[in-house]
Amino acid sequence: MMSLPESAVYTLPAPGERRVGPLRRKVALLAARGLLSLSPRGLPPPMARVLPGAQRYVEGALRRGGAAAVEQLVVPEVLTPLLALQSGAISAEDALSSALPSLLYGLCAGGLGPEDLLWDLPVSHLHHAGRVVAFSPPASGLFLAASGPQVRAHDQAAPQPGAEAPWGTPFTPLGHGLSLALWDKNPLSMLEEHPDKNGNALSLGGRGPEEWREALGAALGLVEVGLPAWLGELPDTLSRLVPVGFEPERHLSASYREAPGVAYLTLHPDPLTLAEAIIHEAQHSKLNLLSWLDPVLVNGRTTWTPSPVRPDLRPLMGVLLAVHAFVPVAALHAGLAAADHPISRGDPARRRRAEVLASNQRGVEVLRRLAEPTAIGRRLLDELYALHFALTDLSPPDHPPAALSEGVLEGPSMG
Repeated sequence: MMSLPESAVYTLPAPGERRVGPLRRKVALLAARGLLSLSPRGLPPPMARVLPGAQRYVEGALRRGGAAAVEQLVVPEVLTPLLALQSGAISAEDALSSALPSLLYGLCAGGLGPEDLLWDLPVSHLHHAGRVVAFSPPASGLFLAASGPQVRAHDQAAPQPGAEAPWGTPFTPLGHGLSLALWDKNPLSMLEEHPDKNGNALSLGGRGPEEWREALGAALGLVEVGLPAWLGELPDTLSRLVPVGFEPERHLSASYREAPGVAYLTLHPDPLTLAEAIIHEAQHSKLNLLSWLDPVLVNGRTTWTPSPVRPDLRPLMGVLLAVHAFVPVAALHAGLAAADHPISRGDPARRRRAEVLASNQRGVEVLRRLAEPTAIGRRLLDELYALHFALTDLSPPDHPPAALSEGVLEGPSMG
């Protein structure tokens, strides 16, 4: 058994401890507040005309439905464009056109609509209850009534029940609330900060869905052995893995602050590499959610420093993202070793474990020197440091992290 701090709330939770779900709901309400406070002034006339009615509908549904209405806000097709609007990453028209049809449809289908509503603007796609439909050309609009939502196709004189739309389910369950997603409408997916990547276009990389499912299932199996308490929180943290190709030599992954719960990753033949990627992108999702509610670091966006894990300069918040992601990766390595899992034996695994610990140490030193945390950030950093040093104490004596030279950590990218 490993001897680690009892709980590091946003890093390595205790068994049964789940703090991320409430965070996600608070961020969804933040996005709703931004939607409801948006002025129609400055919008194109068609959108300016329908927005006030849509706002009244959403506000009434939130009052009537409470938690059930909030659940319609947290799906990526709704939350991501609304958060991208909050951050200024996309225009209000693009955000509303993308998010509102699915949100309005879901609220109506759930019986939460306060009144009838006509949305007579183009509808390119809808998400509801784990199913999606894309309209080509776009549908002409939606009619929301007490009897349920209706969709008007571009060539129909009258709307038809939404249940008759050609719905599909492009999400393959992987377990623990996670799915392989062959569908992605993130408007930011092709924006890229990593120097070795060119966006995140959905691609199976010439491999079949079953190969992806088996590889990711094997990765989750390693997490179940090495980090079971962390895995218990995964349903609140990460919901979709979007495939973006096959890389036999290196591994790349990415996530976006505006898209909590969604991660992009390449397929790789090593299940430990994939397990690390799942952990570190889920960690990004946690910290990204928290960052919508608290700055965490007062100087997180203004102080820049060489990155301990990437070949470029990063804002201090990027260093925190890296350390926060890879400390639980180090905990996975320690857990697998404590369980004497076959994958933890031998020099390659021990070398990888030492590399991660050494990189985490460099990141911790940067944060201890430069970070100016908020009160919540102070708690997070203290927990993170305590967990890192406990894992360092558990490291193999014949591969001391301090003996490794400075350098870029190879493995899952910090996208």
